[in-house]
Amino acid sequence: MTDGQKLDLILSKMTDMQNDIGVLKADVTDLKTDVAGLKTDVAVLKTDVAVLKTDVAGLKTDMKNVKEEIAGLKRMDDMIFDEVERVHEILNAHTADTLLHHPTYM
Repeated sequence: MTDGQKLDLILSKMTDMQNDIGVLKADVTDLKTDVAGLKTDVAVLKTDVAVLKTDVAGLKTDMKNVKEEIAGLKRMDDMIFDEVERVHEILNAHTADTLLHHPTYM
């Protein structure tokens, strides 16, 4: 192989390397763009997660309040039922008293 042929071979290989480097640079640029997009997506996800955490905390508070209200309603139900039973006993006693509504002047 002559020096000229060797030089041509080296230049050919250098040209191939330059083309490969150009492709690699384009790939790196694409990767940078993709990473920037991912960073944006991650930032949005962080915001969404923060909002979800706030929503869940609010729901927990709401559930606690609902449970307290249910307990209060249960207590009221018990009181109302007790009062109904008391009035029912009074009515039973009243209807059982046969002398209560009979006129004495007859």
